[in-house]
Amino acid sequence: MSVTTTEGRVDVPTGGPPHEPDWEAIEASPEFRELVAKRRRFVVPATVGFLTWYLAFILLAGYADGFMGESLYQGFTVGYAVALTQFFMVWGLSVAYVRYSERELDPLRDAIAARAEADTRAATVSGGDRA
Repeated sequence: MSVTTTEGRVDVPTGGPPHEPDWEAIEASPEFRELVAKRRRFVVPATVGFLTWYLAFILLAGYADGFMGESLYQGFTVGYAVALTQFFMVWGLSVAYVRYSERELDPLRDAIAARAEADTRAATVSGGDRA
């Protein structure tokens, strides 16, 4: 196919650009909606739990200074111990999310990706435009 420009006639390859996945169709698919819902079912409670634990720590540090200042072992106080649990909480939530993702989310993600790739490949082979 040729196109006329101000510089003259230019040949343009016909085939067009490679097709991209139909993101709107992927987003509307039941598999994608299930993936989002399953992810949300983990993330929201985990976030609420962690923030509640953190807020409790802040409130204890601010209002229970006698309790938080009690020595557990040679100057290591309850406050330090509770503060360190924040690191264990983050580590534990990270491990739990990775395991949950591998078990529940990754299979759905793989199915969605395979379907999108197959649809894109079919559109490229047929030359059809998705409008």
